[in-house]
Amino acid sequence: MFFDFHVHSLYSDGKYLPKDIVNFAKKLNIYIALTDHDTSLGVRDVKEQVIPGQEVTTEYGHVIILCNFIPSPPNKIDQLIDYAKENSCIIFPSHPFDIFRKGIGNKIFEYKFDMIEIYNSKAPKSANKKAKEVATKLNLPGVANSDAHVIQAIGSAYNDLYEVIEFNLDDILDNLLKGKLKPITIGLSFKAKLSIAEWYIERKLKIARNSS
Repeated sequence: MFFDFHVHSLYSDGKYLPKDIVNFAKKLNIYIALTDHDTSLGVRDVKEQVIPGQEVTTEYGHVIILCNFIPSPPNKIDQLIDYAKENSCIIFPSHPFDIFRKGIGNKIFEYKFDMIEIYNSKAPKSANKKAKEVATKLNLPGVANSDAHVIQAIGSAYNDLYEVIEFNLDDILDNLLKGKLKPITIGLSFKAKLSIAEWYIERKLKIARNSS
């Protein structure tokens, strides 16, 4: 089964409703983790259809947590790691070496993560390359994710959990911990890039109107 562990909805800075994202992804035979920034509110709309998660803004940068329940994690990185361990959740740094989007950088060596996002479809090639090298150095599983904020980006990166045969949260998280996955990197299509650019402009205009 195919999984994308890094997707955003309009509950943070994505464009689409969770149900629309899930329906679009299903057409591609991809299951998603809903990882809005610092909120899990959107998960409630699609409960039992997604992997519950968040992209947590820690003091050093973004870290994703995935759980078998709707999480309410702390944003201090030490506390976040303890929370994940105590609740059998999985944590990994997202786009860790993307300096433009709050990657945690070399702090990755100071904390114990379960895996590393080695390919983010929106990150520079150099950042993805370094993340992959570090995952190998630390002997951690690497995952590939779309970091989709628009549905057109879904399918640009995902993971084959080749031993998972049904959507069961415990089974999915267990296979992730054991590194039983194959990252699949496709890259953003022209249509996806255009949609991302359009959404970026829409958000900036909306923020400007709200500020005025």
